Amino acid sequence: MNVVPLQAKTNRKPATQTSAVSAQKPQITTPQARQISSRENRQLEQFDSNASSLIDQSQDSFSRGLLSLSDYQLALNIAYQSKIDVGEIRGAKGAKIGQLTAKQALLEQAVDQLKMLNQPAAHRWYGDLLHSRLMLAQNQYEIAAASDNQYQKGLALREINRLSEQYYSVRRQELQVGEADLNEYRRAARSIFVANLETNSFQRTQQNDLSNLADFTRQLEGIQKAVETLAERGAGLGRKDLVELSQAQLSFAQGNYYRQQKDDRRSRAMFEQSQQHAKAAWEVRMNTYYPNGTATLHELTSAWIMWRSADTELNKSDTSTSVKPDRDLTAGLDRMLNLTSQIEDRRGRMASDISLVNCLKDSELLTELKKKSE
Repeated sequence: MNVVPLQAKTNRKPATQTSAVSAQKPQITTPQARQISSRENRQLEQFDSNASSLIDQSQDSFSRGLLSLSDYQLALNIAYQSKIDVGEIRGAKGAKIGQLTAKQALLEQAVDQLKMLNQPAAHRWYGDLLHSRLMLAQNQYEIAAASDNQYQKGLALREINRLSEQYYSVRRQELQVGEADLNEYRRAARSIFVANLETNSFQRTQQNDLSNLADFTRQLEGIQKAVETLAERGAGLGRKDLVELSQAQLSFAQGNYYRQQKDDRRSRAMFEQSQQHAKAAWEVRMNTYYPNGTATLHELTSAWIMWRSADTELNKSDTSTSVKPDRDLTAGLDRMLNLTSQIEDRRGRMASDISLVNCLKDSELLTELKKKSE
């Protein structure tokens, strides 16, 4: 299950017919270079190599139908963000735009591949195609933002709004006839929420943010009730980890809602709940489902990412000057790394899932390196 809250930073190549907005030659600014030690440079080379491995492995798995589109999106987001961070620490010229451009080419390939799956037996095909086109438009928006091209941002944003509405409509229809699961519906609902946030930001108006967030929260409440109903009936989609993750998503949105209302106490309480539920989901997967073979490494990883996201927001709500590291969170990531070292059979999508864990660890280390460079 891919549970990643609000975050999307993503790369450029000449746009093809699948592009929602034509790519342009951006104005590139040169970040100030910093002196890095030989040890740091070796680390950065390893981080970049690990990210390249994740990109290659996930692209191969996706092209063979072993990786879902949402899992592929997660892998590309994390890998390319690592490459962007490496480039910026090195002071490389146009690091972000260059990587977003490279990512653009892979997203265009994904759109083309999904177009070829238009056949009667293709389950949820059209929703995936719309999702891939939305991913492409979002990446084009990132390129335009990185190059500070307001015109291209506006074009990309209009495409994002159009595609997110279509994507949500299709997933809602699929859910009504039993062809889409709640995770996909949640993802589509979130796409509307994010599109509205970006629109408000682009138009430099925040008065609609609270109502937008309230609408999204109500949708998550409905999903939470549905998951709890499934749990009461003993259905697999109501498994304990899914109930916990659904509640973590809801509490996360509620934390943002109270933050918008300047209610710091309730906001912090919601982020604490989100962190606790995500941690509980990760623990039951790690200690029960994964040993029993009923949870995958990717499911472990996605629960950890939700846990990490809640912890990050909780630290933002902390009134103290220093951020307190969550030792359990770090220990959890290290336990997953230990698991990956014990996996000998890396066929199928396993190599990609292992690289994803490695890149998550790299991201934590890159965060520390970036702090040093500030």
